[in-house]
Amino acid sequence: MLKLMKYEFRKQALSKLVILSIIAFLEVMFVIGVLLENENTMATSMGFLGVLTIGAMFFLAFESIITYSNDLKQKCSYMLFLTPNSSYSIVGAKVVSAAIQVFVSGIAFVAIYAINGTILVAKFASIAEVKDLILEFFRAVIKIDVDMSAILLVVAVILLFWINTITVAFFSITLSTTFLAEKKFKGVVSFILFFFINYVYGKITDLVLNDRVNLMVHRETNIYLFLNILFLLCFTIITYVGTAWMLEKKVSV
Repeated sequence: MLKLMKYEFRKQALSKLVILSIIAFLEVMFVIGVLLENENTMATSMGFLGVLTIGAMFFLAFESIITYSNDLKQKCSYMLFLTPNSSYSIVGAKVVSAAIQVFVSGIAFVAIYAINGTILVAKFASIAEVKDLILEFFRAVIKIDVDMSAILLVVAVILLFWINTITVAFFSITLSTTFLAEKKFKGVVSFILFFFINYVYGKITDLVLNDRVNLMVHRETNIYLFLNILFLLCFTIITYVGTAWMLEKKVSV
């Protein structure tokens, strides 16, 4: 599987270099703004970094999905499935490599924000006061006590959500390919299936979790986030196994 993962990383390496180059430029811009105490430069760099964070996470998921779709359609790509590797290994390599990219990117962006925030708080006392006011607002008005455990759980939910999005897309593409192999509209069917499956999953989690957890209670908020992580893990495993099984038994590539 390691060789398959290296193959996946190589195919998508250029886009990561582009993202890293943009991050480096924005960080240089931010540091210059801090050194010169230029608020416009700092705000601009942080604003673009925020846009880049959202765009990069969307792009990482989208790129993995498009790569998988092309592997099933293009002759030069589906040769991968003719190698002496099981479909479980091939799909597993794709899912794990995508997961690593999402996790590493997510952690990298969180680290960048943490470093930038620490620099700003150390440099400007007024920002530290604003941070304390925001935390006090959450505690007093929204009745949520923001702590590190809650933040880490939220980050874990977000990252697992993106990984789950990728595996659901893999499952939808494979399912449409299974039953509509020669049909031109199978891409549209995959798109519809993707949203339908996510809709059903959302309804199930709402039914099981939302009516049983009081999100205004700090302890129950953490329980809710933890249960979401378990649900996402289970659903990710189910869609991964389903995708690999269809490739192994049903899809002719």
